Amino acid sequence: MLKRIGLLMIGLIFLVTGLSAQTPKVRISAWYWLNSAPKTDWQGDFITMKNMGFTDVLLGWGLDAAGVATRISDTQKAIRLAHQAGMGAYLIVWHPHANSLTRRPEFMQIDSEGHVLKSFDVFNPEWRSTQWKTYIQKVAKAYGTEPGFSGYVFDDSFGAGGNGVVSYGAYEKKAFGEPLPTKPDDPRWDAWEKARQGWWEDWARDTTKYIRAIDPNHRHQIYLEDHFPMVVNPKRLSRLGLDFGRVAKHFDAVGGYTSARWSSDPDSGQKAAQLTPEAIEGVRKYTNPRQEIIYTFWVANQAEERLPGAAMYPTADQIKLICEAALKLGIRHIDMYGYRIGEYILKPDQTMADMVPPDPAPYKLTGQFPLKFLWDRPEVHQGLADYLKSLNR
Repeated sequence: MLKRIGLLMIGLIFLVTGLSAQTPKVRISAWYWLNSAPKTDWQGDFITMKNMGFTDVLLGWGLDAAGVATRISDTQKAIRLAHQAGMGAYLIVWHPHANSLTRRPEFMQIDSEGHVLKSFDVFNPEWRSTQWKTYIQKVAKAYGTEPGFSGYVFDDSFGAGGNGVVSYGAYEKKAFGEPLPTKPDDPRWDAWEKARQGWWEDWARDTTKYIRAIDPNHRHQIYLEDHFPMVVNPKRLSRLGLDFGRVAKHFDAVGGYTSARWSSDPDSGQKAAQLTPEAIEGVRKYTNPRQEIIYTFWVANQAEERLPGAAMYPTADQIKLICEAALKLGIRHIDMYGYRIGEYILKPDQTMADMVPPDPAPYKLTGQFPLKFLWDRPEVHQGLADYLKSLNR
């Protein structure tokens, strides 16, 4: 009996130790577009990321977020290579219009000016229970049992596009009753705003329910984000009919990401870091105090992104300033955009089907932003590595 108890205790010690090793004090992740690199580069890049102190990688197919459902074998390979390198892998599974899901007229978003948009009408329950459910559950089935899988990322979730207010499709006309208000001084605008707030929450509830029906493992986070201050801008929230807090509570983690424009100004780093508390505290105003916030920020300088030559900013010290600002506010998952990213705008002669065809056809490399993102800015690697690794010692 004593021997059995002893063996049990040893087993528990190893279990606890193993779990501790898998749960870093601070998650540190970066975005990686699989089709911005040849497959032969994936393994080496993931090893480099791990050696720099990254605990996780956010994997996606640039230009087509739905590539995770059409290129399953490649995506599984990438998750496994990241796992072998010692990192977890999140998947970017959603962008409202940068996806190759079939466009059916009755399921498309229409704005108040009558424009049919490239985004889907998430308010439409028929779309959610058919095309959306099929897609999101296919993703969960494909990756929910992968040992290195960390979770699902919903990117730019409220970026419907268009110039007018949303949404003015057949479903909304039937559910709310015509005429639909188109501006805040119209009669019934308040009722229209509340109706859409409820429909956004229906989308959030259905989305997480569909995933958890297939993948009940809550260690696989479901993460929702959009550009700050978009998620807290009152005029935009009114135009979208969005109550961010009502949507956020259905997700495991939420965030408002930031992008800065660094310059030769000596205070440039401090000014960029000031965006961090604004974004984090801004999101917290709308969410439950216990809601986890993942803080994502650009580590590419938008001011230099399309200029010739190597980027000068941000430096490792400037990246550290942003991380420190987030940590002081209790953030325990810092996410960077990105490690390896390619062109995100299709050329006139390109289509998503050409660039990200289904397995097993080879994908085409997206045009690179040379010397602009972390993977080919070796001058920041050592300084950043020393700092990032120190966060989990």
